[in-house]
Amino acid sequence: MSNKIQVNEEIYTHEYLWRSSTKLLDLATDDSYHYLMPSLLMSYLAFEAFINFCGYAVFPETWKNEKEHFKGKGIEGKIEEIVDLVPEFKWNKGTPPYQTVRKIANYRDMMAHGKVVASSYTAEEKEIGSHFRYDHDWDKYLTREFVKKARDCIQSFSELLLIELREVSDHPHLIFKAYEGSLASANGHP
Repeated sequence: MSNKIQVNEEIYTHEYLWRSSTKLLDLATDDSYHYLMPSLLMSYLAFEAFINFCGYAVFPETWKNEKEHFKGKGIEGKIEEIVDLVPEFKWNKGTPPYQTVRKIANYRDMMAHGKVVASSYTAEEKEIGSHFRYDHDWDKYLTREFVKKARDCIQSFSELLLIELREVSDHPHLIFKAYEGSLASANGHP
């Protein structure tokens, strides 16, 4: 008699990323970029992973080839496909919470593509080099206040979507509030 069993396991990447982002934000005691930068980036990555989870939960066959199916469509193409299934969901792209999520997508692109930001300006020379500004487009994103607001918007949008998806899917992970579920699930049988 064999001791082997068939195991079905799912690991929820969005849950790991969200918890990591939360930990980094907790470590940020001021507006220092050291923790805020990765916290905000991971928050958005968690959102992208959450959208992929939602797609997997309602369109498992499509999400098997998700990269191929959505090539060139981006995250909004994925969201469109998902929300078409739940007409009660009101996706207002131009207002919060989604408008804020869209801003974070710009931040994510800034970070992912890492282009050099070059500038030229005139300044009064000061001792110890304080005449240098080192301004960057990401500065507007890197405050504790903005990161917290951004995370609230991500969570709010995700929760609203999740509520509607419960009507069309019985995936067990949908019972949890957005980003508050288990890290994984598994079952096994002989």
